[in-house]
Amino acid sequence: MSEEKMKNCKYCHSEIPAKAKICPNCRKKQKGIMKWIIIGGVLVLIIGGGKAAGSSKDKNPKKVGSTGASTSSDNTSGDTKETHNEFAVGDIVETDDFRITYISAEDYVSDNEFMQPKEGNKFIKATFEFENISKDDQTVSSMVDFNCYADGYDMESRYFDDGDLSATLSSGKKTQGSVYYEVPVNAQEITIEYETNYFTQDKIIFDVLKPQ
Repeated sequence: MSEEKMKNCKYCHSEIPAKAKICPNCRKKQKGIMKWIIIGGVLVLIIGGGKAAGSSKDKNPKKVGSTGASTSSDNTSGDTKETHNEFAVGDIVETDDFRITYISAEDYVSDNEFMQPKEGNKFIKATFEFENISKDDQTVSSMVDFNCYADGYDMESRYFDDGDLSATLSSGKKTQGSVYYEVPVNAQEITIEYETNYFTQDKIIFDVLKPQ
């Protein structure tokens, strides 16, 4: 019987099975070529459907409502900067494909002793609902579509079993889930970006923490 192929974790460098998607030691997702495979698949589908690379799809996200929710006093100030693509907790936003409800943003405490933030850091959790308002199947991926920035620096995503956001939705269907990041405790500004268009790199910005 042949031995199982192994590889090194990109983060803690421990030896793990080559097919492992999550390191059993540090619990981090093994990103890399899979992201580009997914993006490549999206490009093929779009090109195959006759959509041009310069499409204005999702270029102007619109706030269409509010749940009445707001961030806690620990996470945001009352003075929130408003731009055409920047939204706060409680906002309901529509793109060409999705109606996105920004449900909550909060600190997250892991009960896994092996999955704890580094000294001086903490975990945050942002929860969303995505509804497919287009006529075609649509995919949302917490690993590919989202990025987090704290004081302008790119933050590492984390994976927990409390409800992943990733899904492929038929027309009219919904999914609800969360994205997780490790950020500095003393960060003054934290934003989460959702990329709506791979061609034009259009993004929606969700505020987690704004400067006082």
